[in-house]
Amino acid sequence: MVALLAGGALTPAGGALLTGGLQFFQGMLGYGAKRQEHANQVAYKAASDEYSAWNASLQAKTSNLNKKYKYFQDQVNWGQQNNYVASLRNFELSKAIAQADVVADTRTSAGVDYVRQSDSLNAANAEQAMSDAMSMFHYKTQALRMAASAMAGDTGMVDRIQNDYQMQLGNQSTIMAINKGFRDRQLSREQAGAIAGYLEKFNSQQFYQMQEYQDPLRPFAPLPTMVGAVPPSMVGGAPSATAAFLSSAIGAVGTGINTYGTMSKYTSSGTGGGNG
Repeated sequence: MVALLAGGALTPAGGALLTGGLQFFQGMLGYGAKRQEHANQVAYKAASDEYSAWNASLQAKTSNLNKKYKYFQDQVNWGQQNNYVASLRNFELSKAIAQADVVADTRTSAGVDYVRQSDSLNAANAEQAMSDAMSMFHYKTQALRMAASAMAGDTGMVDRIQNDYQMQLGNQSTIMAINKGFRDRQLSREQAGAIAGYLEKFNSQQFYQMQEYQDPLRPFAPLPTMVGAVPPSMVGGAPSATAAFLSSAIGAVGTGINTYGTMSKYTSSGTGGGNG
């Protein structure tokens, strides 16, 4: 620039205008760059919001699909569990039916055996009682026969013989009564033993208590996945053309003034540079 001044090609005012114009042009270029950057940020924000919304929708669809598949698996497992529980219940029922047959057979057998034993004991007791009655009848008949024979023979010992047979008959009757008491008590004990045996055999088999199985819980249908809203984001405001113009203009004026002042030192006649 000094060389241009020395050659007279550029005046201080022209230099000031040139540098000021360059400064203004640079300021406006900076404004254009900022404006383009803001436009890029706005476009990126729009694309980013659209991608976020698409990605959220895709994730919700994927989540719903996975939930439906899992619900299908849970339903299949639930059906299998129901079949398994039903098979267990059928098995328990079959065991209960089989055990009921065993109980019925055992108790029927116990009842038949008790009736047979009771009849046998009663028959034996009745036979013994009949035997005692016949024996007593024979004793009485013999006593009457001997008394009649003594009376027919006109024997003086009729009373003594009759008394003797009466005593024997009384003794025999007493013995038979005592034996009958023994037999009755024995019969009672045997009957009690037969009843105890019947009850023991009757209760030896019990009905099968079926085990309870709880029904499996039915799976709940899944709830749809909610699509989340795209979070807000902010892009700075666009650069102001007025502010950029004023800033560039002020900068250009200031630069021009500085340039003019610098160049004026070399063009002034009072300076060493002018005389040279």
